[in-house]
Amino acid sequence: MSWRVNLFKVLRTKVKEFLRNTSLPGLKYVWDNSLPHWVQFYFGAVFVLSMFVAINQSLNVFNKWQSTPVIMGKSARLERIQNSPFPAITLCNMNKAKYSKVSDIKTGSLDYAMLQRTCYQKIDFTQYQNIKPRSKNDTFANFMVSVSPKCEEMIIWCQFGPTQRPCTDIFREFFVDEGLCCVFNLLHPYYLYKHDASYVRDYTTSKGITEIAVDWNPMTGYPKSLPAAYYPRRSIGVGVSNGLQLVLNGNISDYYCSSTNGQGFKVLLYNSIDQPHMKESGLPSMLGHETNYRIVPRSYSAISSIRSIARSKRQCIFSDEQELLFYRYYTRRNCEAECDALYFHRLCNCIPHHLPLIYRNASVCFVQHFACLARAEAQLVDGDTNACKELCLASCHDVSIFPDQFAIPFSQSGVGLRNKIFQNLSIDYIRENMAVVNFYYDNDFIHGYVRSSYTGPTEYMSLTGGIMSLMFGFSVVFIAELFYHLFLHSIFVYINYWWIRHRNRIQVGQDVQGN
Repeated sequence: MSWRVNLFKVLRTKVKEFLRNTSLPGLKYVWDNSLPHWVQFYFGAVFVLSMFVAINQSLNVFNKWQSTPVIMGKSARLERIQNSPFPAITLCNMNKAKYSKVSDIKTGSLDYAMLQRTCYQKIDFTQYQNIKPRSKNDTFANFMVSVSPKCEEMIIWCQFGPTQRPCTDIFREFFVDEGLCCVFNLLHPYYLYKHDASYVRDYTTSKGITEIAVDWNPMTGYPKSLPAAYYPRRSIGVGVSNGLQLVLNGNISDYYCSSTNGQGFKVLLYNSIDQPHMKESGLPSMLGHETNYRIVPRSYSAISSIRSIARSKRQCIFSDEQELLFYRYYTRRNCEAECDALYFHRLCNCIPHHLPLIYRNASVCFVQHFACLARAEAQLVDGDTNACKELCLASCHDVSIFPDQFAIPFSQSGVGLRNKIFQNLSIDYIRENMAVVNFYYDNDFIHGYVRSSYTGPTEYMSLTGGIMSLMFGFSVVFIAELFYHLFLHSIFVYINYWWIRHRNRIQVGQDVQGN
């Protein structure tokens, strides 16, 4: 029992010594016996209350640091549109099949089943589950190519910047979830995909114009050395005359089925390495109208220091952090497309023609898979792929396009139209079949956003240090005092005690030998 009493006395003595000598204001009054008790109690209560508030506020700062480690802010530096490619543009005809190509197809035949799928008709496909392809080239994609409107039929006049170009030089056929469409300024398949992509036709050239495909991504940009003519093409400038101008022909007399309740076209703008989602995100372009799409881009970047923060907390992924199965570059849209491909492959043992062929030996869905695809698509709407897509975080470096769309009807009879291609066409035919679309920037700069750390070590120390100092004068000197009284002083006393005792023993031994 005596050792406990002695320990209590030692601790009491040390606490008194610490409080008498501490640099914290107020504490030295707590154990000053020369003061009245109510004064000691008053300063003690103030110190306890201040400590409670300070610790509570410091924990709030810490929790915010943990819950929001990354903050999005506007970049202090504007970026010129010429530093990035002109957006990739996908154009789809709402007519999914030409009447002249499908009018003779017999009901109940193999081609009839593929036609119903092309036209998004909901029929019972179970009767076709045992049908096999008639030949190697008998695929659903080839059927769609044979019956869908071609790019050269749909896009009849093209001009990019000041130069008029053959439309087949700058557009290529491309499968999306809306069927066979036409795409402009998409990254070359060699740079976009890890292995060969089926049903992708590369650009062609004519009139001695040779454009070389180059690599590009939002994180590293263009290569340092570029050829004279290349794609994806850079932006030229602002205004309609520096954008992409197109004349489209809907040819409504050859309509068989529409992907919507109307006639015309669908348009989607996105960056050059993305997988487009036309069916849900496409914008309409009406026949008999000139539709303008003012391009409003936003660029997103991230400072490299946030790599040390867990992905789940920073909520973005650097493109060199995540390997995809089919795409060379990570983006959220590409990741989500691979999730859909995995989903259909798991349920139906095939991958739809418009989704990435994530496995080289995977089968592309054919007629015998249509019944399964219909069931799988119904479940997909209910969010069956959410678990996979939740892992598809945004890209830390990205470019997003927000088009501002407005349209004006063509002029009435008796008023001439500006484009020469309309000169030999009647105004009735133009209003019923033709459309003009313009894609252009109205601003020479891109608004950029930067992901950075909400608080680093310096900011965190400043915040917590400010709170502690405000509440009770806390400082680094106080930490040194606390460390001294708790450890250094005790160690010094023990060493001094040990040294005196050891010296006394030596002295006693010498005295004994001397006697």
